[in-house]
Amino acid sequence: MPHSAIPQDGFIDFPYHGESYQTYYKLFGDLEKRTRTPIVVLHGGPGLSHDYVLPLADLAEQGYPVIFYDQIGNARSTHLPDKPLTFWTIDLFLDELENLLKHFQIQDEYNIVGHSWGGMMSPEFVVRRHPPGLRRLVISDSPASIALWA
Repeated sequence: MPHSAIPQDGFIDFPYHGESYQTYYKLFGDLEKRTRTPIVVLHGGPGLSHDYVLPLADLAEQGYPVIFYDQIGNARSTHLPDKPLTFWTIDLFLDELENLLKHFQIQDEYNIVGHSWGGMMSPEFVVRRHPPGLRRLVISDSPASIALWA
């Protein structure tokens, strides 16, 4: 297995509205010695894990560091079954994404691949947060309109 295919994983503290949660991540490639822009992968769901999009880790073999994470409430990240529906907002997930970017110190230059729900979340990130460090956005298998999709 190439060195770039050996992942690092762990948890990132995610402070939100006076509480602290944990975001699980998995990183393929080397952020310190990178020659290409890192890729952050946003999984579908909500309710899924990053595991099904792991084939994108192959991009690390071309020099792209690839970061996967489980969004809050999913898989290995903090579960919050007692939170009311009003807690689960787009801004919650966008704040978690910004927290991840800052943790890895890549907020000034990164790409996003959003699949399904991640592909709906990522344009919201662009529209609501106007991220100056976003270089490329790939949206995969996401509806353009929930109303039309339903």
